[in-house]
Amino acid sequence: MRSRLNPRREKRSAWPWIRYGVGRVLQVTGLVVTLVAATAFFGTPSTIAMLRMMLAGVLLFLPGWLLAREDPRRE
Repeated sequence: MRSRLNPRREKRSAWPWIRYGVGRVLQVTGLVVTLVAATAFFGTPSTIAMLRMMLAGVLLFLPGWLLAREDPRRE
């Protein structure tokens, strides 16, 4: 029986890339929401509204950061 010179590679799952992509999208969305909150409410007396919007940005960013910590290229 012959042996293969180039053994077949096992097909990798797409889920690490999907998780990484969703995480990056959440990170960028959270950063944009925070930036918009900082610029939209700059100089206005509505500090509570600005902080709420920034909190929404942080709450979007953190799960994205947790999802995208592992780079699928290193596997």
